[in-house]
Amino acid sequence: MRRSLYALLLLGVAFPYARGNDAVPEIAAADFDRLLTAIKPQQGESPWREVVWLTNVTEARRRASAENKPLVIFTAADGSPLSRT
Repeated sequence: MRRSLYALLLLGVAFPYARGNDAVPEIAAADFDRLLTAIKPQQGESPWREVVWLTNVTEARRRASAENKPLVIFTAADGSPLSRT
Protein backbone atom coordinates (compact mmCIF):
# COMPACT_ATOMS: atom_id res chain seq x y z
CA MET A 1 0.00 0.00 0.00
CA ARG A 2 2.78 2.40 0.92
CA ARG A 3 4.63 1.69 -2.34
CA SER A 4 1.49 2.50 -4.31
CA LEU A 5 1.17 5.84 -2.54
CA TYR A 6 4.82 6.67 -3.23
CA ALA A 7 4.41 5.72 -6.88
CA LEU A 8 1.34 7.91 -7.25
CA LEU A 9 3.09 10.81 -5.54
CA LEU A 10 6.14 10.42 -7.79
CA LEU A 11 3.94 10.33 -10.90
CA GLY A 12 2.06 13.40 -9.73
CA VAL A 13 5.28 15.34 -9.28
CA ALA A 14 7.05 14.09 -12.42
CA PHE A 15 4.14 14.30 -14.88
CA PRO A 16 4.15 18.07 -15.50
CA TYR A 17 7.87 17.93 -16.35
CA ALA A 18 7.53 14.90 -18.67
CA ARG A 19 4.94 16.47 -20.97
CA GLY A 20 7.36 18.40 -23.12
CA ASN A 21 6.14 20.85 -25.74
CA ASP A 22 2.45 20.22 -26.43
CA ALA A 23 2.00 23.22 -28.70
CA VAL A 24 -0.01 22.39 -31.83
CA PRO A 25 1.16 24.31 -34.88
CA GLU A 26 -1.39 26.52 -36.59
CA ILE A 27 -2.62 25.50 -40.05
CA ALA A 28 -2.28 28.30 -42.55
CA ALA A 29 -5.59 29.33 -44.12
CA ALA A 30 -4.15 28.67 -47.58
CA ASP A 31 -3.41 25.02 -46.63
CA PHE A 32 -6.65 24.26 -44.79
CA ASP A 33 -8.83 23.32 -47.80
CA ARG A 34 -6.06 21.23 -49.37
CA LEU A 35 -5.48 19.31 -46.14
CA LEU A 36 -9.20 18.86 -45.51
CA THR A 37 -9.63 17.37 -48.98
CA ALA A 38 -6.67 15.05 -48.42
CA ILE A 39 -7.95 13.59 -45.12
CA LYS A 40 -11.64 13.20 -45.97
CA PRO A 41 -12.67 9.80 -47.38
CA GLN A 42 -12.73 9.90 -51.18
CA GLN A 43 -15.49 8.51 -53.39
CA GLY A 44 -15.25 4.70 -53.50
CA GLU A 45 -12.63 4.59 -50.75
CA SER A 46 -14.97 2.93 -48.24
CA PRO A 47 -17.31 0.65 -50.22
CA TRP A 48 -18.73 -0.88 -47.03
CA ARG A 49 -20.52 2.43 -46.45
CA GLU A 50 -22.58 1.80 -49.58
CA VAL A 51 -23.91 -1.55 -48.29
CA VAL A 52 -27.50 -1.45 -47.09
CA TRP A 53 -27.08 -2.74 -43.54
CA LEU A 54 -30.15 -4.15 -41.79
CA THR A 55 -30.69 -4.15 -38.03
CA ASN A 56 -33.56 -6.66 -38.02
CA VAL A 57 -32.16 -10.22 -38.07
CA THR A 58 -35.41 -11.77 -39.32
CA GLU A 59 -35.61 -9.36 -42.24
CA ALA A 60 -31.92 -9.85 -43.00
CA ARG A 61 -32.32 -13.65 -43.08
CA ARG A 62 -35.35 -13.42 -45.37
CA ARG A 63 -33.59 -11.05 -47.73
CA ALA A 64 -30.31 -13.02 -47.79
CA SER A 65 -32.20 -16.20 -48.57
CA ALA A 66 -34.28 -14.56 -51.31
CA GLU A 67 -31.19 -13.05 -52.96
CA ASN A 68 -28.98 -16.14 -52.36
CA LYS A 69 -26.42 -14.01 -50.51
CA PRO A 70 -24.46 -14.63 -47.31
CA LEU A 71 -25.57 -13.21 -43.99
CA VAL A 72 -23.11 -11.30 -41.82
CA ILE A 73 -24.00 -10.76 -38.19
CA PHE A 74 -21.94 -8.17 -36.34
CA THR A 75 -22.04 -8.04 -32.58
CA ALA A 76 -19.98 -6.60 -29.76
CA ALA A 77 -18.77 -7.85 -26.39
CA ASP A 78 -21.31 -5.74 -24.52
CA GLY A 79 -24.12 -7.16 -26.65
CA SER A 80 -24.97 -4.31 -28.97
CA PRO A 81 -22.81 -2.76 -31.70
CA LEU A 82 -25.42 -0.01 -32.02
CA SER A 83 -24.97 1.14 -28.40
CA ARG A 84 -28.46 0.07 -27.42
CA THR A 85 -27.52 -1.76 -24.23
